[in-house]
Amino acid sequence: MSLIEPKEVCELVTIEEDADFRAFSKDNPTGLVMVPEEFGESKELVISDDGMFFAKWLKMHNPEVNVEVRKADKMLALRSSDYWFPLVYLANDIALPIFLGLVANYLYDKMKGALKGEIARVQLSAEFEDQTTGTIKRFNFEGDTEALQKAIKQFDLNEFLND
Repeated sequence: MSLIEPKEVCELVTIEEDADFRAFSKDNPTGLVMVPEEFGESKELVISDDGMFFAKWLKMHNPEVNVEVRKADKMLALRSSDYWFPLVYLANDIALPIFLGLVANYLYDKMKGALKGEIARVQLSAEFEDQTTGTIKRFNFEGDTEALQKAIKQFDLNEFLND
């Protein structure tokens, strides 16, 4: 499968240890932080422009959510109707279903101007701590906006956390 072929991913994986996430959760009891990552073969840290727009939208529409965007070496700009969100660390006050709802609301606002029949694809990852076990979990999603809506509706946090 090539990078440009669409694929569907909706998974929750346990992260063995992530010192960066642990440092974030220790210092940030509220909100979320968008984290730049290496992209492709480059060792430079990049963040998507969708992340920057999403952070601005969050600050305008949900000012009670503490949002931080970490500095990146470069910005990744897509020239399509796809939305690539950067890796997001969630503090204890922002549960995964709340974050996914915020993403869905953002996409709804962005898609108001879309052409009829245009379906955007979404890629996102969010890390959080399972409070019952103390383990770090990462939720990965890649699919179209309809699949994201289905995932949100069918999402059972307790079942995911027990996997």
